[in-house]
Amino acid sequence: MGAVYDGACGICSRWVPFWAPTLVRLGLDIAPLQAPWVAERLRLPADALLTDLRLLFRDGRQLAGADVYRYVMRRLWWAYPMYLLSATPGLRRVFDHAYRAFADNRHRASAACRIDARGASIPGARPFLRADWRYLVMLNYEVDPAVLEPLVPAGTTLDLWHGRALVSVVGFRFLATRVFGAAIPGHRNFDEVNLRFYVRREAEGECRRGVVFIGELVPRVAVAAVARWAYNEPYSVVEMRSTTPVPGATSPGRLTYEWRTRAGWQRVAATAVGSAAIPDSGTEPAFVTQHHWGYTRQRDGSTLEYAVEHPTWGVWDAAEPELKADVAGLYGPHFVAALSGPPRSAFVADGSPVTVSPPRRLAATVRASLRS
Repeated sequence: MGAVYDGACGICSRWVPFWAPTLVRLGLDIAPLQAPWVAERLRLPADALLTDLRLLFRDGRQLAGADVYRYVMRRLWWAYPMYLLSATPGLRRVFDHAYRAFADNRHRASAACRIDARGASIPGARPFLRADWRYLVMLNYEVDPAVLEPLVPAGTTLDLWHGRALVSVVGFRFLATRVFGAAIPGHRNFDEVNLRFYVRREAEGECRRGVVFIGELVPRVAVAAVARWAYNEPYSVVEMRSTTPVPGATSPGRLTYEWRTRAGWQRVAATAVGSAAIPDSGTEPAFVTQHHWGYTRQRDGSTLEYAVEHPTWGVWDAAEPELKADVAGLYGPHFVAALSGPPRSAFVADGSPVTVSPPRRLAATVRASLRS
């Protein structure tokens, strides 16, 4: 039993193999519609064969088009809410229409996104995400490396600051957000608060220094859904509010990012003092702000890698840093000790435009045949 897709479509040939480990756990292998045995089994005219994504069952049954997505989403706990929306009367028609519009224009979309038929990005390809990250409150805590070791993605190692393992609570503004060049109405500007730690990977003759997210909070369901779907990032949706400076302010002053869970309103805050300056190489602010890769562990144990491009940020010293949070509820009991006391350092970064690349899987195990 498995899914067959258009191997000549750049988007399809990139994303279907990308999700192959998840499909395998559902008992689904993958193959291109262009495989000779697929045409022999389906016995469809050439122009009809490539019309739709299909799901083939060993008993001869098949699903096509939007019903394939519904079948898969219904069997994934984290995608089940999207299945319910896609199956709701009224919304079902909208979902089916959106699928049909994509299917009929997938080759043009692949060309516009500069993804070739092998699923690889063409040089100069459109990034996955562009946005401005602004007014970053960064509170940094020392933690026992043994707490982080189980969370380190395969292929990476902890990146220590002078032998110390650090985690950072970061609150900031997401502005002018675009996904594959498209702005999603109501989802361009929002707050985020995350807890992250630092890793490194030796690759292609360079040391890639990156971050791993332990938890990320946003107020937009679609943002969390896309991040979980594309990267398996640990996003949660909460009510949020913030106090940030008006545009054009010379100093941000007091910055506050707040969110509400069952434990009530919580916050991370700090006051920028002095003038922003580029941190000297080798300093703790440089270490925390200059990790330009992201790494995410996948459900099958493999790792996603993606580039995060931005210029070097200016940094203000921070006074009166504050973290009031349900640490155990948000991140687990192992982080309570580290995050209960004052931070070892705190600062505010001015931020900049940021470009996030499409993810690349470092390791995966995929079964290759549907024929048995």
